[in-house]
Amino acid sequence: MIHVAASNSPAEVAWAAFDAAAIRLNRMYAECAPDWDTPEERAARLSLSLEVVRLWNEFRALLVGDDTGPRPAA
Repeated sequence: MIHVAASNSPAEVAWAAFDAAAIRLNRMYAECAPDWDTPEERAARLSLSLEVVRLWNEFRALLVGDDTGPRPAA
């Protein structure tokens, strides 16, 4: 992760963190069986869902504030 942080923009690093969390969340939902689901599993998915939203918001804030690339015409 140090190499990634040193070689990429903060927005790219934030995207990578969001993407990894979203993939983990997708796997959690793909692997769960509704009739075998426990309260702990639901709580873990909810917690990870909140983390995915937080990481998405962090990425969006960095992307909007990132002046390293071209801007679309308004």
